[in-house]
Amino acid sequence: MHAAWRVPRLALAAVIFSALTSPAHAQQATFSRISDAVPKKFFNPATTAPDPANPNRLIIRMHTGMDWAILKATDFKASTAAYSYPLAMDTIRFKVKAPTGYYIAKITYTQRGFGSAERTGRIIGGAHWVVGDFAFQLGTFGPTPGLTQTVDLTAHKLTSLPVSITASLFAFATPQLGSGTLQLTGADVSVQLLRLP
Repeated sequence: MHAAWRVPRLALAAVIFSALTSPAHAQQATFSRISDAVPKKFFNPATTAPDPANPNRLIIRMHTGMDWAILKATDFKASTAAYSYPLAMDTIRFKVKAPTGYYIAKITYTQRGFGSAERTGRIIGGAHWVVGDFAFQLGTFGPTPGLTQTVDLTAHKLTSLPVSITASLFAFATPQLGSGTLQLTGADVSVQLLRLP
């Protein structure tokens, strides 16, 4: 008789433990107050939005096209090519809020892009971010600007926090003796939620 009851009790305990410790996929974080430091180029806060397939992932989009008033490309790109900026730098900022009864356990930033340099051309980039009260260097990069970093906030049980991400790109070449281009094409921030104890 005792053995017959033991199995259902163990199964119930496993379900409760799983619910308390597994990521809250059904729960949705809120991303708000999205803005950037440099208007009309580089990061594009107007088109930055949660992923429809995963609301806990914020897709950070970039401007594209040309600013015809000053004949400069608006992409997040540093380049020695005509109509480009040799230095591109911007910060995007937003607030993340967990739903009632949950906290932000982990937050991950990922960025993508490409670069090339020929002859005397030189390219370099760097990025850092501030998550709540904590600042981190994301890294420096050359022709492969892809990088990712996860911050574990589990010990702090934060239900909301501001996030700011800064990326800087540089390109240089001596006149007519080389070329360089470094560009960010996309980025995203993913949030993992856990139930408050």
